Amino acid sequence: MTCVTLTTANTPGAVAILQLHGGSVVDVLQQLTGRKAWPERRVAVCKLGEIDEGLAVVLGGQAAQLMPHGGPRVVQKLIERLTRDLGCVYESSPDPKALYPEARSPIEADMLDAVARAASPAAVDLLAQQPRLWPILLKQAGRSAGQLQSILEQTRTLDRLLHPPTVVVVGPANVGKSTLTNALLGKTVSLVADLPGTTRDWVGALVELTATGRARDAVAVNWLDTPGLRESDDPIERRAIALAKQQIEHADVLIAMRAVGQGWPDERGLPRPPDLWVVNKVDDASQMQAADGLSRDTPLTISAIAQSGLAALQSAVIRAFGLDDLSGELTWAFSTALRDICDADDLDLLQDYLGPVVFRG
Repeated sequence: MTCVTLTTANTPGAVAILQLHGGSVVDVLQQLTGRKAWPERRVAVCKLGEIDEGLAVVLGGQAAQLMPHGGPRVVQKLIERLTRDLGCVYESSPDPKALYPEARSPIEADMLDAVARAASPAAVDLLAQQPRLWPILLKQAGRSAGQLQSILEQTRTLDRLLHPPTVVVVGPANVGKSTLTNALLGKTVSLVADLPGTTRDWVGALVELTATGRARDAVAVNWLDTPGLRESDDPIERRAIALAKQQIEHADVLIAMRAVGQGWPDERGLPRPPDLWVVNKVDDASQMQAADGLSRDTPLTISAIAQSGLAALQSAVIRAFGLDDLSGELTWAFSTALRDICDADDLDLLQDYLGPVVFRG
């Protein structure tokens, strides 16, 4: 049986990767592309049925990859062709060792799988270090109890690089929440107008924040722009505000925003205290001030429309997640197997997981 798995994010992109594993991957490629010869590790440009033109390669053993264009419809039609017409079975969460036969150990296979699925670019370099860092920890741990369990707290923070945390922005109507969302994304996802109630429902988008300005350091977050919290006779808007409060309650970081000349949102109407305080529409550069944004008395000052102060805001959000310093060698229990090993505090299980290349004296 040949299985197919989408190993890139299930979102639009330039290129998608579909992994074939098990069974006879060469037979599947021959039927899909019409190409007969498939030498290992030779990338070929070919027709992927009548659906698309892309790249394909046999990795060796019973594994191959298809690399079509990353449009969701293209990926969907290819999966349908492989499963309906060519006898493949779709697997959403296969064993990483089957997906990455080139891996020398279970930790390397899990690392490659995590890199492919990580939401944040900042995760990539840190994940790549893990097959090297865990053997070092194993040698240093000896037989000391509790060494592995202590890593779990740090792991809870770092896991936010794999699964995007949520940022929710709240404030009165017309303080610029939608303008801020659009400025961070570089495109319009929220309606912007000088009328209260313009955003009648919460709008969510995946935003990459960076404290350094470098794309490789970006942290992906689910950024939610809520409707203005105000009294309204409109039943649709009242329902939107009620839904927004549910998002606020579960936010990882809550930002309270007001504009110059307006008051803060009423904390009594919020299900939890804000983490950051931001004043928008500070259009006079001389009024910009350095502040931590941790209280009403020391708010961050920005101009979303002029895109001033946004770097400081991004840094503050990343710092609130505990992801502001990833420069060191951080040991991360990024896989289910590693978390189970840490919970059990079992060094022998860790030795097995790291593979035969690791030895303890």
